[in-house]
This record gives sequence, structure tokens and C-alpha cells, in this order.
Amino acid sequence: MRRIHFDVTDSTNTQARALAAAHPGERLLVTAAEQTAGRGRQGRQWLSPRGGAWLTIVWPMRLAPGSYRAASLAAAVGVRRALVELIARGMPPEAAALAPRPLIKWPNDVLIDGAKVVGILCEQSLGNAAQNNAIYVGIGANVAFDQMLLDQPTRGEALRHRATTLSSAAGREIEVEDVIELVSHEVIGALERYEALGLAGIIAEPPSLLDELRGALAYVGQRRTWLSPRGEISGRIIGIDDDGRLLLDGESGVIACDAGELAGDEL
Repeated sequence: MRRIHFDVTDSTNTQARALAAAHPGERLLVTAAEQTAGRGRQGRQWLSPRGGAWLTIVWPMRLAPGSYRAASLAAAVGVRRALVELIARGMPPEAAALAPRPLIKWPNDVLIDGAKVVGILCEQSLGNAAQNNAIYVGIGANVAFDQMLLDQPTRGEALRHRATTLSSAAGREIEVEDVIELVSHEVIGALERYEALGLAGIIAEPPSLLDELRGALAYVGQRRTWLSPRGEISGRIIGIDDDGRLLLDGESGVIACDAGELAGDEL
């Protein structure tokens, strides 16, 4: 896969769209040492100083566009795999068993000890020809910069969720290049598996992506608020259904959350 690196850019997702047009049908890895206009969900700014892993994977679609509804969940599983390995590297087995455990906050964040360390933004574009259809998997990982930067509101916006860096959570310095290399490798593997088998996979090949997602889902058993297009709904998180929808047990029964996001603060 071709890698294109910027020292400073506005957003790797924005650059990836332009680069995909110049390299139709090709997988690309777009990285930057620093972003000046990194983006999260709902157009929110994503703080992207040096010391983070800022990357976008351009993934040409081999299936119909609707088949990629849960691609961000597959990517989250890949990211989590990479973080688990990075944290445990060099540790004896007994220490690795006690290491911080990354969890996936539906639908697109990875947390360590309840603090956000990675955000994922998946976007689609449909070209004039089917071979130009692509998804852009943007990944922002806080790796090794001053924690104080994460504790300050950005552009006057209130902090939505407590955040940390991977190095801080692991208790040792982790290199940005190691994160880029392993995260991109694991996300590519997860997306290939997603295209071949879907989220739920098949019985003959456990564990599926869905199995991994269920086993690493954040806030299970806790009451949370779902910020849906239809308004706020509160309930207890009980799991994920076979389509990747979050299951919330609320006052009117179990609801399958298929759009929106969880509120940042625990109830």
C-alpha cells in the first residue's frame, strides 16, 4: 500500500480525497506529523499536535456502498488489537495480564481506563464509476504529547470526554511510527475480514469481528444517554446486535441504536 506523508496538513481525510482521485482504485495510507484542521464526528475539531498518529486509510470499495455501514466498527476492532499489542510489548506475560485494557466506545472511539485515546472517522465518497467508490478511515491516536493539551477546551468548546495519551496510559514512551505501522496493519486486516465475512462472520471461523467487539465493548451494564437523531434516550447498555447496533435497555424496552452517539459523561 502506498504511503503519502505530510509534515503539516489541514486534515488527512481531506488530503486523502484528493489523493484518491489521483490514484483511483488504489489503497493509500495518508499520514501527517501535525494537522491544523483535524476533524471528528459532527464536524468537531480534533486536536492534532506533533506526537500523535494522524492517518487516513483510503479503501476502494469492492462491495455495494451499503455494505460498509459497520466499517467504522471493524476499524475500531483493528485499532484495539494494535493498542493491546503496543501496550504489552516487552512486558512479561504476568505484567501484560495486568496492563490497561483498551475498550471500544460505540461507535468509533477507543478508551483506556475510561479516557479517550483514539477516535475514528469513516467517510464515503461515490465516484462517477463504481471503481472510484471509496471509504476514508480517518484515525487519530493520542500517542506521546503533553497531557495538558488534552485538558484544555478547543476553540472555546467545552470538553466532551476525558482524554489521555497512549504513552501515559501505558506508563512508558510509545513511538508514533510504531503506532502508525501496527494500527494501519491491523485495520487493513479487519477491513479485509469485514469485506469477506461481514461483521458477524461465520461459525467455522471464530472469533468474528462481532465477537471481539462484544468482548471489548465499553460501559456494558452502565446507564448511558444515546444522542440520537430523534432526541436523547437513556438506558442501560446490554450489548451489540448482529448488525453492529448498540442495544440500550430503556424505559420503553430494548432499543437498537443505529445512528448518533453516546454522551461523553457517565450518568
